[in-house]
Amino acid sequence: MAREKLPSVTLSGDPFDRGRRHGESFEAEVAANVDRYLELFEHYGASRDEVLAEAERYLEVIEDCNESYAEELRGVADGSGLSPTRIALLNARYEVIYGAYRDETDRAERSDGTVDGCTSVGVRPEATADGRTYLGQNWDWLADVADGTVVTRIRREDGPNHVAVTEAGIVGGKMGVNEAGIGLVINGLVSATDGDAPYRKPFHVRCREILEATRLDRAVGSVIDRPRTCSANFLLGHRDGEIIDVEAAPESAAYIYPDDHVLTHANHFERCDGVESRLERLIPDSLCRGPRLRRLLETGRGSIDEESLQSALRDHFDEPASICRHVDPDDPPEEREQTNVSVVLDLEDRSLCATAGPPCERSYHRYRCPSSTPD
Repeated sequence: MAREKLPSVTLSGDPFDRGRRHGESFEAEVAANVDRYLELFEHYGASRDEVLAEAERYLEVIEDCNESYAEELRGVADGSGLSPTRIALLNARYEVIYGAYRDETDRAERSDGTVDGCTSVGVRPEATADGRTYLGQNWDWLADVADGTVVTRIRREDGPNHVAVTEAGIVGGKMGVNEAGIGLVINGLVSATDGDAPYRKPFHVRCREILEATRLDRAVGSVIDRPRTCSANFLLGHRDGEIIDVEAAPESAAYIYPDDHVLTHANHFERCDGVESRLERLIPDSLCRGPRLRRLLETGRGSIDEESLQSALRDHFDEPASICRHVDPDDPPEEREQTNVSVVLDLEDRSLCATAGPPCERSYHRYRCPSSTPD
C-alpha cells in the first residue's frame, strides 16, 4: 500500500546516538535500501564484492574528512544491525559505483544510469507573494526506492538544527533547511571525468555540512573546498533572499544566480566551461524540464507562493518524462523511475512540505526544523 506521507524521526544527542536512533527507527528501510543498491549496481555490471570493497575504502575517506559524520554513520550501523561498510555504501553510493567498475569504458557506459534525476527551483522574495524565499524540487529516482525515503529532524548541541529528506541509512540528507534559514536542493549531473579521481569527500557528506552551516558562504564552501569524485548540482538559498546554484564537476565549478529572481535547474551542465555534460544523453528530457518549470513560474512572478510552486511541480508536459515524472513502461523494470518526493522549502519558516510519491497523486505535508528548545 502506498504511503500517505513520509515517516519522520527527531534525532538528538551526540552523533553516535543520533545515528543509532536513525538505524533503530528505520531498520527495515535501511536494510531494504542496502539490498536494492547492491542489486542495482549488480544490474549495471559491478559485483557485490567490488562494491563493498569500494564502500570500505569510502568509510575511511568519511572518517578522515568528517569525524562527526563517520560517528553518526557508525551509529546507524549499530541501530540497524548492519555493518558500517554497508551503511557507507549508502552514504557514498554516488562515488562507490565509479570505483567498482573495472575500467574507464565500464564507467562511461554504465554509471550514468545510477544517478538521480531531478528538477529544482529557487525563488527570491521579489518574486513571491509573501516576500519569502523558497526552494523546491522533484526528486526523480527508482520507483522501488520510494518506500525507503524518510524525513530526519536533527537537533544538535554544537550547531544549527535542521530538517531534511533523506534515504533511510543516509546521514547527510538531500533536500532540507536549517535553523539559520539556509536551504538546499540538488540535481544529479554526469561529466566525462567522473570517477577518474576516487576517494574524495562524498556528496552526502557535503550535503550534511551545508545543512550544518550558519552562513551561506560556508555552505557554498562545503561544495567547493576540495575537488570531487563525481559531479552534482547544489542549489542553495538563504532566508534573506540570496540564492546560488553551484554546478560542480570533479575539478571545476560554475556559479549561476537567479534571472529576474527565479532560478531553475535540471540534470545537465549549463555554465561549467570545458565540462562534457553526459546525463542528458540518457535523459534528454532534462533539456526541457528546467526551462518548462521556469516558464510556468514566470507568468506569476510577484505572486509565487507555496501553492503555485506545488502546482508547477505537478506539471505533466511530455509525460512520463515530465517535471512530475512517472514510470515509463518501456524502461527495463530495474531502471523505472518516478518522482519519489516533491518538496517545497520555506526558508523563513524553516520548514519543508513534502510528498510521499508523485505530487499529482499525493498531498504535501509540512515538516519543521526543530527549535533550539526541546519540544
